[in-house]
Amino acid sequence: GRYEQKHMLGKGNFGEVWLAVEKSTKKQVAVKVLKKKNFKTEDQIKHAQNEMEICKGFVKSLGHKNIVKVYEVDSDSDYIYIVMECVKGGELFDKIKKYGRIKEIDVQKWFRQLIEAMEYIHKNGIVHRDLKPENVLLDEFNNIRVCDFGFGKKCKELELLEIYCGSPYYAAPEMVSSTPYRGPPADMWSCGVMLFAMLTGHLPFHSSNPSELFRKIRTGPYSLPRYVSAEASQLIAMLLVKDPDARMTANECLGHPWFSR
Repeated sequence: GRYEQKHMLGKGNFGEVWLAVEKSTKKQVAVKVLKKKNFKTEDQIKHAQNEMEICKGFVKSLGHKNIVKVYEVDSDSDYIYIVMECVKGGELFDKIKKYGRIKEIDVQKWFRQLIEAMEYIHKNGIVHRDLKPENVLLDEFNNIRVCDFGFGKKCKELELLEIYCGSPYYAAPEMVSSTPYRGPPADMWSCGVMLFAMLTGHLPFHSSNPSELFRKIRTGPYSLPRYVSAEASQLIAMLLVKDPDARMTANECLGHPWFSR
């Protein structure tokens, strides 16, 4: 009622994202519209409830400069509506696709912002579980915004999660081993894969065969090109640690010397 739909910005498994304009203020917003009929399994229903709960938290009290702002969450018998800020600069994914590798100075800025967003959500008992360059947007000032909490979950500090989700290329070893896992370390692994992808233009673990890909993630070494700086290589090595308990946390990551190069 308050918004006028303009055109579709994107389409996902469960719904669509539309550009809309708030009639009274003429402000542009992005509206994620999830069709309840599309949720077939119990897990899918749970994911939708999790996303609503997290987004309601962002409306009420939570918020961070590097996370997409949520203005309101609403639902009726057929749909769930999530009204968010409209972020204009495209996905980080497009940047990687366009440039191959990204200049280390830009990567530093974006990666710091990503880790600050992680530090914030983890501190507030939220995990993302689907971090990948497609879920990181850029605003007109070239700052990042993490979006899409479709696999997000509120969890207690040491709670173990069991649902494997997210993109297989960015998934942590404990996730692809189908063992119960803690959420924050799994997010940090995905950050490590993203850092690798931004600096090199390709992925550390790759195979078109899923079980081969999972084997590489669980056991595989990866090789970094020579041009990646020693500090950045070391940071990647501290994030892509197979043992989640030995993996760097967001807080530790922010203190790494690579950021102050």
